[in-house]
Amino acid sequence: MRDEWIQASEEPTRWTLEQRTLYPDRSNQETRERSQNFGSVIAAFGSDDLGRMADTLAIGIAIEMEPATWERIRTPAESARSAVLNIPGVPASIEIEPSGRLRPLRQHGVPVGEDIDKLMISEGLRSRLHGLRAKSGDIALDLLAPFILPGRFPSRAEFQSVFRWAPLIELLAYALATRYLTALEDLRERARADANSGFGAGKCYCAIAHVIAHFVLMSSDAPEYRLAEAARSSTLNGWSPSLGLTRARTVWSAAAGAKLAVAFGPTALECYLRTLATAHHAFRIFDALFGLTAIALGHDHAREEVLQAITRHAQMVGDRSVDDIDCVTLAFRSAIEVLKWRTGEHSPVAALDRLGWSRDHEGDGLASPPAFRLDPTETAPNGMMLGFSALPAILRASPAQHYPRSKARVYRLKLRETEMLQIARRGWLLQPTE
Repeated sequence: MRDEWIQASEEPTRWTLEQRTLYPDRSNQETRERSQNFGSVIAAFGSDDLGRMADTLAIGIAIEMEPATWERIRTPAESARSAVLNIPGVPASIEIEPSGRLRPLRQHGVPVGEDIDKLMISEGLRSRLHGLRAKSGDIALDLLAPFILPGRFPSRAEFQSVFRWAPLIELLAYALATRYLTALEDLRERARADANSGFGAGKCYCAIAHVIAHFVLMSSDAPEYRLAEAARSSTLNGWSPSLGLTRARTVWSAAAGAKLAVAFGPTALECYLRTLATAHHAFRIFDALFGLTAIALGHDHAREEVLQAITRHAQMVGDRSVDDIDCVTLAFRSAIEVLKWRTGEHSPVAALDRLGWSRDHEGDGLASPPAFRLDPTETAPNGMMLGFSALPAILRASPAQHYPRSKARVYRLKLRETEMLQIARRGWLLQPTE
């Protein structure tokens, strides 16, 4: 029964569209061939995780399309209570209130509700739901397209159309983000080894970094307990929740990394502190300080502990060799200064002006052209690193405010190929970014 309801895409031709060549519009044959060498890096676009995410999203959409169909599971005596349907394969459910309103729910511990698989005992219900699934599957793929197709970028409304199902898909979204991080690292290593890496590699690098950020933002409201297992597996060998995003070297991607660090919460403190104590590379130290500061601002009870730890490490960092002591010193000073600001203090207006952000995130919020281009390690007008100056504003913004307010305004974010290559090369340099 489960295979009848949850399966990989029922229309492989749709997935053929999703997997189209990354650079179909390039006229230069040499560049196109070099771009296609990175095809394996984006193979995860057709991964099982993405298929599961689309199918899980389709279940919620199918229930929403005809909630009355599901009310058949209730007896007349139960009509005054909500129906809770457990979603197969994920610790989540959908509550259908007596009014017909739907509410996605996270499940923790023993699931409460009815398993969808066990409800399809009627041939008529099974047939009806199969028809709904065919429609909702198409809708789910259309909703995900702006997040995964090369050259596309979602608007705020498009993000919200998926994010509202976060309790159902956030763990799958995080799994996809970690899968793409592996792809990004593979591309980075190959690009570093190839002195002639050009526009194709830069374009691919930026595209994958954006896909990672999208899925991270989809999972950024997950409670800490849901990410606990992910924290254990993601922080091995000096890796941190935010490193892949901060190392993409734009303020917009670093902002997504900050949101993920806060979602992991104090669970990730040990990982960041271990890096702070042992790293020799300036950007690893920057990422550790950035993640620690984000966690401290997002979890005020940890603020004093983090401030003391960072202050202590700042005094000891000179005892070991680091590749750019000036960069490291500025990163420590910036983190300490932010943590000494009063609780609730806003980012400096000059830093927000530099990023094209308004203090209240009206308009396009964090989705500004400068945020897509500026390096979080550059020095802000207040003498601190720009990423740290912006952190309070970043953490006040909702995930949806990382996206432009209309589809018509997405074009403002478009990067020229020379800009993509410049940004990508920031993350490829051996010094001082490792």
